[in-house]
Amino acid sequence: MNIDSLLNDSEVVGREQDIKKIVNLLISSSNRHVISVLPIVGMAGIGKTTLAKLVYNNELIKQHFDVLAWVNVGKNFDVEGILREILKPHREDLGDLEYDEVIEICAEILGAKKYLLILDDVQNEDPKKWDTLKDYLLEFNSNAGNNIVITTCSDNVGQIMKIHPPHHLEKLSKDNCWSIMKKRTFIDGRIPLTLDLEVIGREIAKRCGGVPLAARLLGGTMCFKFDKNKWLEIQNNKIWDLLDEDNSDIFPVLKLCFDHLPTPSLKRCFAYCAIFPKDYDMKKDEVIQYWMAEGFLLAKEANMEIEDIGNMYFNILLATSFFQNARKDAYGNIISCKMHDLVHDFALSISKFETLILEGDSMDDGSSIQHLFARLDGKTTLGSSFSGVDFTKLRTLISENFNFDIMLSNFKCLRVLKLSGDRIKELSDSIEQLIHLRLLHISHYFIEELPKSITKLYNLQTLRIERFLGELPEDLSNLINLRHIHINNCWDNVIETPKNMGRLTCLQTLQFFSVGPDEGYRIKELGCLKNLKGEIIIRNLGYVKDEEEAKRAKLKEKEIFNLGLSWSSRQRHMYDEDEKVLEGLQPHPNLKSLTINFYGGKKFPSWVGLSSLYHNLIEIKLRYCRECKEVPTLGQLPCLRVLEMERMEKVRCIGSEFYFYSDGSYRNTTTLFPALRILKLVGMETLEEWKDAKELTTTDEVLFVFPCLEELSIGWCNKLRYLPDSLHTCVSLQKLVVWHCHELSSLPGVRSLQKLVVEDCPNLMSLPGVGSIIRRGIEDPPNGLQCVIYSENGDFRLPSTSSIHPSLQKLQLFRFGDLLLDQIQYFIALKILWIEESYEMVALPEWFGNLSSLQELYLLRCWELVHLPTEEAMRRLTQLKTLIIYDCPEFEDNELIKISHVPWVQINDRERPRCLDFEDED
Repeated sequence: MNIDSLLNDSEVVGREQDIKKIVNLLISSSNRHVISVLPIVGMAGIGKTTLAKLVYNNELIKQHFDVLAWVNVGKNFDVEGILREILKPHREDLGDLEYDEVIEICAEILGAKKYLLILDDVQNEDPKKWDTLKDYLLEFNSNAGNNIVITTCSDNVGQIMKIHPPHHLEKLSKDNCWSIMKKRTFIDGRIPLTLDLEVIGREIAKRCGGVPLAARLLGGTMCFKFDKNKWLEIQNNKIWDLLDEDNSDIFPVLKLCFDHLPTPSLKRCFAYCAIFPKDYDMKKDEVIQYWMAEGFLLAKEANMEIEDIGNMYFNILLATSFFQNARKDAYGNIISCKMHDLVHDFALSISKFETLILEGDSMDDGSSIQHLFARLDGKTTLGSSFSGVDFTKLRTLISENFNFDIMLSNFKCLRVLKLSGDRIKELSDSIEQLIHLRLLHISHYFIEELPKSITKLYNLQTLRIERFLGELPEDLSNLINLRHIHINNCWDNVIETPKNMGRLTCLQTLQFFSVGPDEGYRIKELGCLKNLKGEIIIRNLGYVKDEEEAKRAKLKEKEIFNLGLSWSSRQRHMYDEDEKVLEGLQPHPNLKSLTINFYGGKKFPSWVGLSSLYHNLIEIKLRYCRECKEVPTLGQLPCLRVLEMERMEKVRCIGSEFYFYSDGSYRNTTTLFPALRILKLVGMETLEEWKDAKELTTTDEVLFVFPCLEELSIGWCNKLRYLPDSLHTCVSLQKLVVWHCHELSSLPGVRSLQKLVVEDCPNLMSLPGVGSIIRRGIEDPPNGLQCVIYSENGDFRLPSTSSIHPSLQKLQLFRFGDLLLDQIQYFIALKILWIEESYEMVALPEWFGNLSSLQELYLLRCWELVHLPTEEAMRRLTQLKTLIIYDCPEFEDNELIKISHVPWVQINDRERPRCLDFEDED
């Protein structure tokens, strides 16, 4: 069953007026509060989060607010946690930040910006905690127009936090419930919609009580019922008699849908997921491997792997809405999901005697507990929490921040062990006593070495290690039942492959393999792993002697969709040998992503870019292939979306070979690179010419090139003078980044362009949508250009004109002359202006007062700058909220009187300022 159409949990059914009302309230010009709070209040399952998501993703909202942030709050209203969540989209290394640093960066992100903050599922009724958060937010930003939307089941919470009257979310109509059910039930035409089924379905929809979650659950359950009698069984089920008068209790619906799950083992798999905390992002492969370790998955047919059963169960739980919020990776694979809080409560209710989620407390009796999730502060030891507790039935232990100082002999029946946190420095040798262990998951910063005793866990099926920088035990090949080895960050951290990996014939997941010169480390070890699939990086390919040895890896037979092939930058290359080796490493036709690093051949083998074979290929990255003299033929790959070529330093010309094969097979197509979205050329130092495909054809037929291209990045191509004409007519191009291209004289000027970054291109005499407009007075400029970053581009000259750019909102200028500065006055939509290293500017011109839309002004390292425009001109900048002057030593303090009306001002602060609007464009 194709469940893609069921993955959108934000269905707009019966909520159109709610969305319109809330959006209008949030963007209303009458909103004069510094922080306005709007509670969305309603019963569990009524769709509060869904409604908040629809508002959050509304285009009017995105245009109105500078910063959007979403935080799932839950039971614990943790102010520090909320602030850290606000930072997540902007910073990756949050774990290393002290609280003071978190506050400082939040002030930077939210200061002088108009923001919308969604606080989802707020349960806190303590006004002091809300006051603490509010005080921080007011400290960060004192401007009017900021909004917070909270979702809550509690009227009390709404009253504590409200400024606007609460928006009470009403139940859906019976017709709306039937609409939701129908969409989920009659997916893909699997069940024909007969009159009889519609009559029964509408009767069942009445039992939903106007709750969309109930409608989704019932619709998902009924899509597996092909018989009218099965539908009648649901309609006439006695469980409906347990409903309240207003049908507000959704548990009977959950119980009904649970009872109709097709197999007992699937029910056990669902109940097991109660072990994960609420709002936990459940990784699909991880959950399936946990089920497998517990023994819940049994293959029904000889040709089915137990992982296939797990995948089927996962998809059924998604289709029936027991799971929701599915996320996909770049290749279209579902990688994770969540459970609705009500569904989680139900799962916990049916496994409450077996499952315990423990956060910060100790326990007295564990005799009935089979699955334990324990999250502590890292100070409490396992021994002090559980001394004397009987754990003989414990099968799964997931712990966060335990100080693991107790003998593991207490857990001899354990099947699943997950340890995470940064408090533990080593793993005890006594782990060998866990002889029944089938899954070991370690996520630690500081464990540098795994104990050798781990190689005695002979029943181990899955080994997952995150943030690990050490070496794997040499005798890992003893664990012949291993099916999955997950090691994170395999590109970044070179981990040597243990000896004789070919003995692990059950292995399906191996994310890296480092080839060695000695027996037991050669590439033929991969050939024995017949079930290998998914993704793998193969390193040190210089140790592979020839094509025949490469073929012994049998990559053609393995369903690997993400393949990385890497030679060593330190090994001596023989180009003819590298070419033969790469020929022998031809992958499976299901390939979706290919990365090749440090390849020493002069050309690529014919299989790279073979459109008749690799019709699923989405992404190609060719890096440091320094001996290559020509690029591969890629123009006819039907699904290629991302192409990056970096440091191919001997390519002088991109010609016909880039677009089509020498046999003239292009005549069968009218479109080249039909799906390409992102194209990057970096470090092509000898590239002089990039030919246009249309010039290379003899056919009179219309030929479309790059019809979907959205992002083009070209850097360090010092000899490239012109870009192909097809880029000048590319109607989809939105982002153009060019840097260190000293001979480049023109760029494509297309109406669709939104972001432009230009750095150190001294021969460039005009900017598309900026310079070209002013130079030629074009009346119909690109109407979407919003951001320009321009740096050190020689004698760039723009004659004065009255042409006005309609949409440019962000402009960053480095090391430029006064003539270019004068042109800024024509960009009347400008909101953010960054000027850096203007060596001669003594004063900002008077016309600055005409930039009526300007909200943020940054002046950095303008060493001669003394004066701002007059006070009258500065006060015309009524929208100006931020003015930052940095490292301008001549700037006079008496100028401050001119900017007393600006809310956020920094003058020559010690720390260099940041502007996230431009950091995203680099």
